[in-house]
Amino acid sequence: MKIRNISLVVIGSILVFGCGSSKPAVSNAALDAMMEQETFQIVVRAAEPQVTTAMARVGNSGGVMRPGSTMSRVDLTGDGYYIKLEGEKVSIELPYFGERQMGGGYGTDGGFTLEDTLAKDLKITKDEEKKTYEVTFSADNSSETLFFTIEVGSSLNSTTRVTSAQRNRIRYTGKLSQLLKSE
Repeated sequence: MKIRNISLVVIGSILVFGCGSSKPAVSNAALDAMMEQETFQIVVRAAEPQVTTAMARVGNSGGVMRPGSTMSRVDLTGDGYYIKLEGEKVSIELPYFGERQMGGGYGTDGGFTLEDTLAKDLKITKDEEKKTYEVTFSADNSSETLFFTIEVGSSLNSTTRVTSAQRNRIRYTGKLSQLLKSE
């Protein structure tokens, strides 16, 4: 009976103390430095479009989505999509999945492509309690103004929401890191 009680205590202790995260979160100092310098990059892993009735019909028609993706979450891992912020300049390469209400045209890129574009009204705020940051700005491409809201936690996982007057909103998930300088 005594061995059984000891075994239960040991197993219980392992379960309670052994369930911690195996991946430590980045030090707050590193995240704080990236945000203070307004210099970072996000490697985008997935797009999460707003699914409308029309999009659901297209998705249900079969053969449209890449393997491992659904209409509500498109896997972009390894496709090279990114968001880079360096001071007040932003470079972005993101695909767009969703409906466009107006604008665009034949032969134009359907995604969001910006190269060293001014990030207007750039604002970075820290939530001390949650230990997260929110980065907001707008940027103009050739035909529309895009509004970005990026949320980043101490794990460096990010969520980016993009809105426009011409398209349905879309959200991207990714991982934030230090901006690598290209030479």
